[in-house]
Amino acid sequence: MNNREESLQAIWKALLAGNKFFIAGHLNPDGDSLGCTLTMTSLLERLGKTVYAYAAPAVGNDLKFLPGLEKIHVGVLPENPDFDTVLLLECSDRQRGGDLESVLTRAKTLINIDHHLVSDAYGNVNHIDSKASSTAEIIFQLFEASGEENLLPTPQEATCLYTGLVTDTGRFVHSNTTAEALRVGSALVALGADVEKINQVIYFTKSYIELKLLGRALEKMEMRFDNKYSQIILTRRDFEAFGATPAQTQGIVSQPTMIPGVEVSALIKEEPDKISVNLRSRGGVDVSRIAQTFDGGGHARASGFKVTGKAVDEVADALAKVVYEVVKNIA
Repeated sequence: MNNREESLQAIWKALLAGNKFFIAGHLNPDGDSLGCTLTMTSLLERLGKTVYAYAAPAVGNDLKFLPGLEKIHVGVLPENPDFDTVLLLECSDRQRGGDLESVLTRAKTLINIDHHLVSDAYGNVNHIDSKASSTAEIIFQLFEASGEENLLPTPQEATCLYTGLVTDTGRFVHSNTTAEALRVGSALVALGADVEKINQVIYFTKSYIELKLLGRALEKMEMRFDNKYSQIILTRRDFEAFGATPAQTQGIVSQPTMIPGVEVSALIKEEPDKISVNLRSRGGVDVSRIAQTFDGGGHARASGFKVTGKAVDEVADALAKVVYEVVKNIA
């Protein structure tokens, strides 16, 4: 038995021993975080456990089709956080899920499952696999590690896991699209994942406002450093012009990476209480290292960070200086 199998077995032991569970993914849940939260909620309920599933601060419209979403307490923490086991999914540190100390300090067991390159082993039980394409891939492996032939993801669970897998691999085009990721994807399709609905809702549905905001973003796109760096700044005035919110910027940051020669793309958003930055890489630059400079993080090709107390132009200038040092010697 290798280390991966041993830690998966340790998770199973903790899952079976627990009775009252609190489950959360990271703040502003994406397809992987929310898909895994819903899958584990469903699985534990099938095992006869009591589960409180949490997500904060909100769920994007593109993920509201996921089966079981009504079980998620969005932005509402339990009044009596009396849980024996806490399961955090895709949280690289214990603060990534939000202000959960009232829950974490009372639980007997904390289970941590993550796939980020930089991740703290803060749990009583940890499974951190940076080679995994997604946390969804790990959760599928957890099903397999149960040793129960009949314990397989239901079609609804398969839909949630496939959503996590397909969004984190960028529809199987990013460098984390491994043979294992494709094997898991194939298995989830065979188990009934609703691939057509996932693709239609996430990739082929945009509101009028989202498309207008995309047009404004592309209009404001700037090319710097011999066209190796693309920068888009969306101010509060830009959002107000269309009655849009920062949550309606899904996919914008990836658009400039289609331009030959662009190594790094940044979307800088001025929000009411912070400046948020999304980073994407064409593959030659690890943007998670750029994000770490600003106390952020993520993946090699998709990362981000947030800054408070500074103007949007100040953040943009500071970011540009860091990016320049990274891309200046790329031919």
